[in-house]
Amino acid sequence: MACNCATTQQINELYRRYGEKRAENRRKRTFWQWVKYVIMYTGVVIAMIPIAPALFLYVLYKAFFADDKKISLRKFFRLGNKNVAYVGE
Repeated sequence: MACNCATTQQINELYRRYGEKRAENRRKRTFWQWVKYVIMYTGVVIAMIPIAPALFLYVLYKAFFADDKKISLRKFFRLGNKNVAYVGE
């Protein structure tokens, strides 16, 4: 079995660069960090109120009434097909 050291180092580097930077202990958060957290959490909950039932109904429709029974996010969000050109071929 091969060594996984390089992969672990790359994952740690990506987490260091792009990972969420927050205090290790919740008690160490400042007042403004708490305010930011509460506003962000509230925004996510408010955004999910109309999205969750729509997704649930879409999945039920696809499961029971659609012929192909495949869920395509591209069709759900009405994204066009992207033509991919492979240069090497």
